[in-house]
Amino acid sequence: MTTLAARPTYRSALRSRDFRLLLAGHGIGTIAQLALTLALGIEVLERTGSGWWLSVTVALGFVPYVLASGYAGLLADRHSRSAVLTLTFLTRAGCAALLAIGLPLHWPVPVQVAIAAITAVLATPSYPALAAATVQCMPDAQLPPANALVTGVENAGWMAGPGVLGLILLTGGGPAVAVGVAAALFLAAAALSGRVRLPRPDRTSTDDDGLWPELRAGLLLVGRVAAVRRPMTVAVIDNFLYGYLVVAVVLIGQDAFGDEGVGLLNSAAALGGLLSLAPVALLSARVRPGGLLLAAMSTFGAAVLLVGLSGSAWLSAALVFVAGGASLLAEVTAVTLLQRATPEALTARVFGVYDQLNVGALAAGSLLAGPLAAALGAGGAMVAVAVLSLVAGVIATGRLLEPRRRGRHAAG
Repeated sequence: MTTLAARPTYRSALRSRDFRLLLAGHGIGTIAQLALTLALGIEVLERTGSGWWLSVTVALGFVPYVLASGYAGLLADRHSRSAVLTLTFLTRAGCAALLAIGLPLHWPVPVQVAIAAITAVLATPSYPALAAATVQCMPDAQLPPANALVTGVENAGWMAGPGVLGLILLTGGGPAVAVGVAAALFLAAAALSGRVRLPRPDRTSTDDDGLWPELRAGLLLVGRVAAVRRPMTVAVIDNFLYGYLVVAVVLIGQDAFGDEGVGLLNSAAALGGLLSLAPVALLSARVRPGGLLLAAMSTFGAAVLLVGLSGSAWLSAALVFVAGGASLLAEVTAVTLLQRATPEALTARVFGVYDQLNVGALAAGSLLAGPLAAALGAGGAMVAVAVLSLVAGVIATGRLLEPRRRGRHAAG
C-alpha cells in the first residue's frame, strides 16, 4: 500500500492490481450492456416496424437505474463488492445467452424485451459496487485519479458499445450475433473481477434490523449529513445540465449551423470530456476539492450560458468543449468528496442513491430541452437553464463542508 501513497497520478492509481481488474471488468461489462440493448432494439424494430416498441426497448435498458439502484447499493454493502460485480456479470451473461438463443427462434417480442429489462436490473449494482470497491482498493490521496479513470472508462464504454455493435453489423452479423458477443464480453468481465477477493464491509448497528432500516440508513446519511448531501446535489445539477446540453446542442446547432454544426458541437463536447481527464490528478493535488468543484461547476454553467448567446459555430464549439470538460471534472470531484465523507459500510448505498438521482437528472434534462426550446427558442432556453444551474451550483458548493483527509473516511 505504501507504493500507492505517492503523488496522485493515473500510473500510481493503476498500481493497485485489484482496482485494475475491477475497472477493466466494469468497462467490458458496460460495452456489453450497451451492445445488447441496442442490438435488441434493432431486432425489435425489424420485426415490428414500430418506433414505439423501439423506444420501450431502449428505455427499459435505462429505467431500472432510476428505480433499482438504491436496492442495488444495499446488495453491495451486504456482500463483498468484488463478488457482487462478478455476480452481476455472470447473471447478465446468462440473460444474453438466453437472448442469443431466442432471437433466431423469433421468441415473442415482449418476452425478449422482458429479458433485456431483467438484464438492465441485474446491471444496477455494478457502479455502486465499483465506487465502494475503489475506496477499499485505494488510499485517500489516490481517489481523484482513480475516480477519473472510472468515469473515463465508463464514458468510453458508452461510446464503444454502439461501435462494437456497428462493427458486427458491418461484417454481416445480425442482432443475434451481437447479443452472443455481449454474452462473451460479460463472461470476460466476470473472469477479471472474479480474480479479486475484497473483504465484506463491516456492518453498521442498523444492518441487522431488516431491509428498510438498512436502506433508510443510506438515505438518512444523504439527507442529514451536509458533507454528503452537498456534493451529491452538485452532481445532480451537473448531470441535469449535461443531459440538457446533449439535446440542446442538437437543437441550437441545427437551427443556427445545420447538420455540420450539430456534428461539430457534439464532437467538441465529447473531446472536451475526454481531454479533461488529463489534468484531474494534477488539479486534485494542488486545489482543495471544494474549491475545485465550485470552479468546475461555475465554468460549466458559464460556458453553456455563452453557447446560448453565441452566433458563431466555431465559438460555440470551443465553449461546448469547455463545458464538456468542466462537467466531467465536476463529476469526478463530487464523487471523490462523497467517498471521503461516507462511512465505508454505507458507501455502496450512498452511490446507489447517487446513481438513481443522476440518471434521473440526465433524463430530466434531456426531456426538458425540446419543450423549453419550443417555448423560449433554443438559445433563450439554453441561457435560462444555464443561469438557473449556475446559481444552484454556486449555492450548493458555496458552503460545502469538505472532510479533511484523515484516515479512510472523515464523516463517519
